[in-house]
Amino acid sequence: MVGEEKDEKDKERLYRTRIYTIRGLDPELYEKFSKIAKEIGTNIGALMNEAMKNVIALVEVGKDVGKTGLVVATAPIKAAKEASKEIKDFEVISGVSELEVSKDDLEALDKPVVFTNMSKLVFADDITWEVIEKKVRAIKLVDEVLIPKHVPKLQLVKRCSMVKRVVVRE
Repeated sequence: MVGEEKDEKDKERLYRTRIYTIRGLDPELYEKFSKIAKEIGTNIGALMNEAMKNVIALVEVGKDVGKTGLVVATAPIKAAKEASKEIKDFEVISGVSELEVSKDDLEALDKPVVFTNMSKLVFADDITWEVIEKKVRAIKLVDEVLIPKHVPKLQLVKRCSMVKRVVVRE
């Protein structure tokens, strides 16, 4: 047991001190990435780890979902470029720890919305499935989603990706 703890500490120290060189980075893209890291209060290494985890998850999920997934699994860079072109078709709400969304909130949006990178997303009791169907394009990387009992859970889950838990409120 003591030896295992020492091995873990050694691995952690090596992980923190190892320097990697990445060739071919776009300098402008790197500067934007660096600025985002500062804005969200982290360092480039931690943000890069998250970005790499997301690409790995995207590829792993893509392998299991057929032809579309195969495109993502075999060409993640091309898929990411294509996805970025589609961003203009929807709003992205991201990086909020906890958020409660009402029917009025969703109806006030001009475009459908993607909720991503949150701890908790709560749909208020006034939400209807029709409004969700019309206004919520996707829910991604959310730890917990709470929905009222009148919202069809499996229909909502079809819009989810990398969501840890969906809870139906009584």
